Amino acid sequence: MWRWTMRIFAVLGAFLIVAALSGATYQWLATRKELAATPPPGHLVDIGAYRLHLWCTGDGAPAVILDTGLGGSSADWGFVQPDVARFTRACSYDRAGMGYSDPGPSPRTARRIASELAELLVRSGIGGPVVLVGASIAGFDVRVFASDHPERAAGLVLVDAFHEDQAHEVPQMARFVPLLSTIGVLRLFGVSFGQRIESLAPAARQFARATSFRPAGYQTAADEIIHIRQSASEVRSSRRKLTIPVLASPVAGEPTRIGDGCNAISLAVRTRMSDDRSRVRSRRVGRPTRGGNESAFRQETDRSGSARSTQPVAALGSGPADRDHRETRRRGSEIFCASPSVTLDARGTSDSRKVGSCHASSPSVGSRATATA
Repeated sequence: MWRWTMRIFAVLGAFLIVAALSGATYQWLATRKELAATPPPGHLVDIGAYRLHLWCTGDGAPAVILDTGLGGSSADWGFVQPDVARFTRACSYDRAGMGYSDPGPSPRTARRIASELAELLVRSGIGGPVVLVGASIAGFDVRVFASDHPERAAGLVLVDAFHEDQAHEVPQMARFVPLLSTIGVLRLFGVSFGQRIESLAPAARQFARATSFRPAGYQTAADEIIHIRQSASEVRSSRRKLTIPVLASPVAGEPTRIGDGCNAISLAVRTRMSDDRSRVRSRRVGRPTRGGNESAFRQETDRSGSARSTQPVAALGSGPADRDHRETRRRGSEIFCASPSVTLDARGTSDSRKVGSCHASSPSVGSRATATA
């Protein structure tokens, strides 16, 4: 009896080994075929031991750097990037391991990713301060970047971004993702961590389809979520007062498709340009809010006491930026959705944890956002 039991286990073990090897071969061949059939829309920039995919369109300054959420790629910005490229240079990129980028070292934490982004900007020749746009988990990355490289940050736009004081639960399944992705199980069942391909811009779907089932993408997403608490700790420890515009767009649904995110980016760019013009004229525009110039926003309140709109201090003059802002308000859609839920000061824990409470379909309300990274 014992001999037959051992034989059964041996047969099952051999079957599992053959199945795993077959699955790994299937995964490798399918990934190679997809990447060969659909080359990256941008170019791969060598930042040392590995390369990052950078996709830039448009011209102008400051450049806008688009960083997508967990499991996503540069294709996620297919609706937003063309609109931003109409008035400045717009660059979406794939974090190491995501999209078309080569895998990077572990752990995939906010500080490591911010350091890689800084090197990417240097190697790609993107000079001067940039407007950083971070969606979801990438909000951690861009905030650490702004703290560690203040001379390179012209503004922050946080789209439905994570907050370090949220409860960050790590799914138990995350630790099995490397194995399941390598042997093709996730591909076999059509599991993808990014946005639904049907929800992306038609012109970008082919790029998302070619990279959705890369083992490196699965493994990187798992690595990022496994180390999410370490990233939150890095954000918390790197907090500093900023003198740049910080705009938050906590919208529901698919944040990179909704216009509020693009409007926030536009406002951040115009604010930077207006601020530069103000410095040239050697005069101050507006008054700093309480606690110094850490807010970059001023709130207008109607007689009922409700917040009516929020304007960047640097755009309160009579120049083009101010006229554009007033025109946007007249069209009935606010530049961004900001409420006490987007207060970035960790000390305001009761408000800072209510992330994502605003909806793009409802009128935006404004409140002063503490501009700390």
